[in-house]
Parts: sequence; C-alpha cells; structure tokens
Amino acid sequence: MNTDNIVSGKTALQNLNPDEAFECFNKAENILGCAYCKFLTGEIEESKVLLTLIKNQYSFANWLLALIDILLNKNDYYPTYFQIRNFYEQDLGMLFLYKQYKMIEKILNKNTYLENFNKEVYKYSARVLNNNNYPAQAEKFIKKSLDIWYKDPESHFILGEIYLKGNETEKAKNAFKKALETEKNYYPAELKLKSIS
Repeated sequence: MNTDNIVSGKTALQNLNPDEAFECFNKAENILGCAYCKFLTGEIEESKVLLTLIKNQYSFANWLLALIDILLNKNDYYPTYFQIRNFYEQDLGMLFLYKQYKMIEKILNKNTYLENFNKEVYKYSARVLNNNNYPAQAEKFIKKSLDIWYKDPESHFILGEIYLKGNETEKAKNAFKKALETEKNYYPAELKLKSIS
C-alpha cells in the first residue's frame, strides 16, 4: 500500500478534487478512500458496493454504510455511539464542503433516529451548522440538545457561539455564564467571556 498516494488522495479530497483523489486511492489499492470519494460526490450506491467489501475491516466503513442506509431509507446497518461521536461532524462538514445539501438535509432530518444511538447528535449537528453559517438552524438543534441534557456545558457554549455569530453579545454572555454554572472551570467559556468583556 503506497502511503504517498493515500496522503495525496486525502489532500485532493480537501482541495475539492475527488477525481484526482479517487485515482490516488485507486493506485494505493485503498478501497475505503475510493468509497469515500464516491460518497462525497453523491454516488452512494457505488460507495456502498465498495464498502461492503471491507465492512469487517474498518469501523469507518460500517459508519459510512449506516449513513448510506439513512440516505437510502434502509436499515441494514446501524451506527454505534462511538462512530457517531468520532465521525459524524467530520463527515457532515465534508458534505458541506462538497455542497451535498440534499444529503445533509436527509441526515439532519434523521437526528431523531440517530439519537437512539448517541443523544449528543443534536449538539454535533448544531456545531457543524454554525460553522457553516447556518446559525438559525444551529440554534434549533442546540436547543434540542439542551432539552435532553441541560447540564451539558458544551451545549451552552455552542449556544453562546451561535449568538456571537448573530452579534447577540448579551445572549452569548449569558450562555457562556450558564456553561460555567453547569461546570465551574469550563475553560472555553471562561476564555470567551474574557474576550468579549
């Protein structure tokens, strides 16, 4: 397996050049990389075929199969708590990078399903939405997260970040203070409050 080709493939993917990435992964005989290229370009059936060849080798392959099932309205594969924690934000972010808005919408609409495996999924969705300049939608998801677990300092912090993006400084300060109320030494909130005071 040629690691140079894999590194080149990952770089090409980040640079929005999936054809070059696919070629690099193919040269390296990296089926997972090839499948990911197909996934990001919306060729999910082709991606699924490749992923089934390696589903017993990689947790990430099983995660992508579960995500593809969501997109195809099937239930052959199920995500795990750790797969959602480790891969969900990264892949939703990559789908934004590739402007796969229909896929994003389907995945976001399945947060109530994904909640069965990891209740923090709303928080992850909110962070990705806010990072991609969808603060109004991000606020809805973070509020759902807070409905589930109000004492999560990270959710309050993300809400503060959302308010900051909308120039609602007082609301942001209150959210950061709430993060510190739920966890006394929550450093990110302390830092934010210092920077906006």
